Amino acid sequence: MTDLPLDATTPLRTIALALQRERHRAGISAAELARRAGVAKSTLSQLESATGNPSVETLWALSTALGVPFS
Repeated sequence: MTDLPLDATTPLRTIALALQRERHRAGISAAELARRAGVAKSTLSQLESATGNPSVETLWALSTALGVPFS
């Protein structure tokens, strides 16, 4: 995981922490999650480091691939 603070104070940090947590909980690599969601690994990497700005479609694809609710 990255060194993001535990108290996510911005939406991008909240997304980053949730993605990291759920990917690790699922026990899959970033490359595998990106493949399952149909997004570039670089996109996922940016999202997990809170530097990307995801579209709703990307977040939907990731949540579906992880088997978690979109919310």
